Amino acid sequence: MYTANLDIIQQTIDRRVLAKTYDYLRPNGFKFDIKDIPNTSFTCQSANLPQLSLGAAIQPTPFTDIPRIGDKLTFGELNIRFLISEDMANYIELYNWLFALGFPRDYNQFYEFVQNRPSRFPFKTNLQGKTEVLAYSDGTLTVLDSTNVPIVNIIYKNLFPVSLEGLDFEIASASVNYFTAIAVFKYETFEVQSLK
Repeated sequence: MYTANLDIIQQTIDRRVLAKTYDYLRPNGFKFDIKDIPNTSFTCQSANLPQLSLGAAIQPTPFTDIPRIGDKLTFGELNIRFLISEDMANYIELYNWLFALGFPRDYNQFYEFVQNRPSRFPFKTNLQGKTEVLAYSDGTLTVLDSTNVPIVNIIYKNLFPVSLEGLDFEIASASVNYFTAIAVFKYETFEVQSLK
C-alpha cells in the first residue's frame, strides 16, 4: 500500500497558490450607463450591485423543520447617486420618466412620453399585434480593473425608476456643496458578464 508524502503535497499546493497574483476589486473602479437617459449616466457617482436572494421552503417534521431550496430569486433595488448639472438636465430626465409612469394628471401623460421617444425605449407587440413602445430601459454597470480596463458588465434588464430623492435648497450654507440626487430603480433581472 502506497502512502502519499504530505509534505510534498503541501509544498505543491503552496507554490500554486503563491504563484497567482490577485488584484482586488476597487469600489471606485466603475462606470454606469442607462441606455435611455444619457445625461444621468455621465454624472453617476455611485451605483450598487443589489442583493440577490433565493427563498427557502420549510419542510415540517415532527422534530426539526428541514429547509429546502426555494424556487424564486428576489432582486434588491438598484440605487444610483449622481451629480446634478446646473441646468438640471439629468435630474429632469429622471423626473420626466418617473412622472410619466405615474401619470398624475391624465392617462395621456404616459402615452405621450413613450410616443415622443420611439428611438430610445424598446418595442413589444401587444395581443392585438400592434407595436407598442415600453417605458423600460436597460442599464449597465461596468466594473474596471486596476488599469481602468472593463472586465465585467452587470446588465440590468427592463429597469424603471421608482423614486427620486428630493433636493433641499438653502441660502445659509457658506460653502458650496454641489447637489447630488439619489434615484432608486426596479428591474426584471440582472446578468453578470465577464469581459475577459
